[in-house]
Amino acid sequence: MTLRGKAAVLDRSNGTFTIEEFDVPEPVPGGMLIRQELCGICGTDAYMARGHLPNVTFPLVLGHEMVGSVEQLGEGVTEDYTGRPLSLGDRVYIAPGIACRTCYYCAVLRQPTLCLKRRGYGFRPQKDQPPHFQGGFSQFIDIIPGSVILKMAADAKTASVLEPLTIGIHQVERARIEIGATVVIQGAGAIGILTLAAAKQAGAQRIIVVGAPQTRLDLAKEYGADVTISLEEVPDVAERVAQVRAETPGGYGADFVFECAGVPAAIPEGLDMLRRGGTFVEAGHYTDHGDIAVNPFRHFVNKQITLVGAWGADTPHFIWGRGMIESGRFPFADLVSHTVSLERLADGIAAIGTTYRFDGEEIRKIAVAAHA
Repeated sequence: MTLRGKAAVLDRSNGTFTIEEFDVPEPVPGGMLIRQELCGICGTDAYMARGHLPNVTFPLVLGHEMVGSVEQLGEGVTEDYTGRPLSLGDRVYIAPGIACRTCYYCAVLRQPTLCLKRRGYGFRPQKDQPPHFQGGFSQFIDIIPGSVILKMAADAKTASVLEPLTIGIHQVERARIEIGATVVIQGAGAIGILTLAAAKQAGAQRIIVVGAPQTRLDLAKEYGADVTISLEEVPDVAERVAQVRAETPGGYGADFVFECAGVPAAIPEGLDMLRRGGTFVEAGHYTDHGDIAVNPFRHFVNKQITLVGAWGADTPHFIWGRGMIESGRFPFADLVSHTVSLERLADGIAAIGTTYRFDGEEIRKIAVAAHA
């Protein structure tokens, strides 16, 4: 009997999600079939659905924060990317990005997140094939040979945050945080909280989180934030900058500032929170939110700062992140505040980037359970 599975298919930019059922393909040699357990809704999913990312092919099945169980193993597949043995039913995480490993950025510059031929699950990696099982908002994911699959020793909710955690890890790696550093995180959403965890793991001594609402700041405290500053309680930018600087050694400002809010106005504010000679890391803008005004003398030259950008994540970040998740050091499962069915995917995406409320409750992170 042919296996059938459902997927949430988006017909076009700013279009309609429909739940459709299709025949599930057998895995090819070197591939596998994964039964989806959870897939987080990312801000990037909302950007793509609203037409804010270029070169998107429709129809499309979104979803790139995917955890599931092994349904079928293709010929020749016996272990995960790191050599852990695989059996039917094992929980695995699918690293969404697939770099070519041969282009100039991959092979020469060794920056595969900038790969010229990069593909990804949830971004329709095989454009000449039907979209049905190429993203995480479906009951099954058809794995392409050469994909990075990691066996997970964690429950599904905890494991589901691995991909956004890798964004924080990549930022921290590029920033080269020093042990004992004072760090500011702008934004208390999923990327901000997970960047906090990565900074803590890397040896940051004092971490200040600036964001809202209070429930997210409370969670930041659980992750190890030393100070939280609420945008709602301190709406004045100059006052927030003064409060941050007062919490830093000598009042000079933070050693590192990570902009994770994706709000243009946060950038000059964060630069003012940074000490002379510090490092500013920008990763919150995964799409174009508009321009900002900065002062080259005051913000860059006179302060002699290092400015760093971070795009996506690569295989080492997933392996390091798996170790963090399996260590049990951080309450990763608490980041997922809502779990919804495929039928409510559109409602979840509508809440991301607008009200940040779902059924009247504040959102930390929403995950889709396709078999619910």
